[in-house]
Amino acid sequence: MSALRHALLLLCLAALVGCGGTTDGPTTLTELPPVDPAAAREFQAGVRLLARGGRAREDRAAEHFEAALAIDANLWEAHYNLGVIARGRGELRQAVERFEQARAIQPAAGEVLVGLAEARNALGERDQAASLLNDYVSGHPDSIPVRLALSAVERQRGNHDAALSHAREVLVREPRNVAALTEIGRIYRAREQYDVAQLVFQKAMTIDEGSAALHNEMGLLELARGDTQAAFEQFAQAIQIDPAFAAAHLNQGSVLLHAGDYEGAATEYRAVLEHDRDHVEARVALGAALRGQGEHREARRYYEAVLDDHPNHPAALFNMGVLLAEFLDQRPQARDLFERFLRVAPSSGEYREMAEQYLRDIPAPGAAAPAGGGE
Repeated sequence: MSALRHALLLLCLAALVGCGGTTDGPTTLTELPPVDPAAAREFQAGVRLLARGGRAREDRAAEHFEAALAIDANLWEAHYNLGVIARGRGELRQAVERFEQARAIQPAAGEVLVGLAEARNALGERDQAASLLNDYVSGHPDSIPVRLALSAVERQRGNHDAALSHAREVLVREPRNVAALTEIGRIYRAREQYDVAQLVFQKAMTIDEGSAALHNEMGLLELARGDTQAAFEQFAQAIQIDPAFAAAHLNQGSVLLHAGDYEGAATEYRAVLEHDRDHVEARVALGAALRGQGEHREARRYYEAVLDDHPNHPAALFNMGVLLAEFLDQRPQARDLFERFLRVAPSSGEYREMAEQYLRDIPAPGAAAPAGGGE
């Protein structure tokens, strides 16, 4: 490996927001030609922009990565970073395409496998995600980031024994690994062994004191137990530790939204946007809270703004479709949105079923309304 490519790889791994972990070292990577210096400059400019955050900088970073690839088609790191950007925007199929392009050039990069598996998993392609990660772990048993990703995928597939086995393998190698303990707590939570999950999260807290993320996990545990008030307190504790911690605000907002406190939910979502005005999930969720308050035009404005930035964002497409169909009497336009949603959404799930039902109920242009089912 050339010195320039090695330095470039290290920069990618150290600076990227959302980087999935490190590889097992450059000796496991396919030897590639030296990076073109002009491509390296474009790539590094993109990484610097990504590290600073923000939608506009992200767009400019993507331009630099594309420019780097136009100069040096072997720059798999640029494909990877473009996949990270697409994944963060909810554009899962574009993310898969980018990660696959990176993998075709550099099949031994662990972070590429993690990114690809996470995107496929989010699309509901969990068997493919598990297969990818299993193949890698079988040849790289000490790869902690990939093994943790595999544990999470197996948990979501319902293979709790396999998930526990992989997380425990990480603890054999790193007994104080908080991410592994957190994953074990999640597995016990999924098994509805709530007392055991609580003990595991508490053990993790003794290692990572004052962790907002662990209080957030405890909040999700209390929700699973059905104790909304205790969950609320845990999310509030997470927010007190880190006022910018988006996950806790989003979870707190979700609790309020389901309780019918739309104004309170909107406050939580706006708190996220105060720290990150481009946060896509918060923008979509705020639209739902505004819809609940009867602010339908304002909700539409939020959804349209998200779709201007992220035309294939599944949640924005679905929620905009519901708003048009149910509240603004614009069912033909809603049909188009549900069709777009089904092209980019996960392959299964409640929202996909609901979108399919809307398409059955809303006549296609020129078609008669379904007997007894249309409006």
